[in-house]
Amino acid sequence: MEHVKVDLAAEAERELARARADAHGHSAAAELRDGRLRHTLVAILDGRSLGEHAKPEAATLHVLRGRAVVRSGEDGAETTVSQGEVMVLPGATHDVRAEGDLVALLTSIAG
Repeated sequence: MEHVKVDLAAEAERELARARADAHGHSAAAELRDGRLRHTLVAILDGRSLGEHAKPEAATLHVLRGRAVVRSGEDGAETTVSQGEVMVLPGATHDVRAEGDLVALLTSIAG
């Protein structure tokens, strides 16, 4: 089996550049896959958000740069996730907003 690794620092810079070129101010790219496990690098520019969306079967968000404000669609509760922190994404739906340019690693189980 081949060992696969990703330089997240370099990929973060590329993803931020893509977000800056995007009209909505965000971008995402699948970095690693293993069966149903997915690692996706997400970049969101300061003050922008993804909008409410459905959560995969299971998902965590690990903030690499900036801060994420995660709002649960079910009760509207907000949690701030700072650089170096990781959280299980809440509820069936949620939104993620950036405070400062955000780069995060989304780890999920694909259906």
